Amino acid sequence: MSDIDYSRASVALYDPVSVNQRTTRYSLHEIGFRDIFQLNTLAELRRIVQDDAPHLIIAETADHEAEVFRLVRAIRSGEVSNNPFVALLLTSWRRDADLVRNAIGCGADDLLIRPLSNSFVEDRVRTLVRARKPFIVTSDYIGPDRRKDKDRGEGSAKPIEAPNVLKAVVTNDIEALQRAHAWIDEAQRTVEGERLRRLCMRIIVGAEAGMREMKAGRQPAIDLKEFENSARELRARMAKFRSSEASRVAKALVDIALELQEQSGLTLANLSLAKELSMAAYVAYAGDDGMERSQDEMAKAAEALQKRMAMASARKIQVEGGAPPPAELKRAAN
Repeated sequence: MSDIDYSRASVALYDPVSVNQRTTRYSLHEIGFRDIFQLNTLAELRRIVQDDAPHLIIAETADHEAEVFRLVRAIRSGEVSNNPFVALLLTSWRRDADLVRNAIGCGADDLLIRPLSNSFVEDRVRTLVRARKPFIVTSDYIGPDRRKDKDRGEGSAKPIEAPNVLKAVVTNDIEALQRAHAWIDEAQRTVEGERLRRLCMRIIVGAEAGMREMKAGRQPAIDLKEFENSARELRARMAKFRSSEASRVAKALVDIALELQEQSGLTLANLSLAKELSMAAYVAYAGDDGMERSQDEMAKAAEALQKRMAMASARKIQVEGGAPPPAELKRAAN
């Protein structure tokens, strides 16, 4: 590998606090970066990510945490950037667990806690170049794979090698740079397909678990609004197939998700229809072979979710006037 030359790479540096921005820029300049876009608003960051495709993004979370996390998710899902795999670091003065969890959960490569030393910044950037983590895709997360080995059981999301344009640029890897566009497109198709598969599985597993609960005489503890959100995202992703049949299936799935929320709409028949429509969408993406390969995974997930639903129902019965059980659907197929 060639020596690292950070002057070849561009950086989008967002920070609404001017003293923080100057300090971070100084650290970046000291370790060799020269092409640094200094940005004061999230609107400016969004624009430059869309129009100029920087090789590294560094964004401060202060004052606008929720908005920053949403933008990172939008970048990772391909809604904003042409490169959802762009190297992306967040910064903060806060160290509390909620912030760390949200920063990691939105798909950022790392969270840097201030104050930042030049050596610390260089260490983190070098890690992005030399030892960047592979990505994983679930129904609600796209980003670095931070799981321990014990968490990678059968049926869990498979790691995906994320295109590392930052590495290619700073090491002057001509071959990687020449195929960068095709490289990103190939990985993006893999991510898109896996995200669609996971969305289908979330609905299939939730519907199957709900049906089992109803057959057992219990009210299923399903977050129906989350069910609807999954159906709507699935419809948006299926629209990219430009298939009238896929569009009809996806629209019908959204309609049934809305009907499930109506009074007396949570029925065995409606859950069964939701499951069938999701399976049809899954087959449209993966074919019958894909469905066959995923049957065991979905069956195990449905059984596990049903047990959680049953426990939630039992807790609700035990506590007179207690709050409704927690949402379980979202955890079903991740």
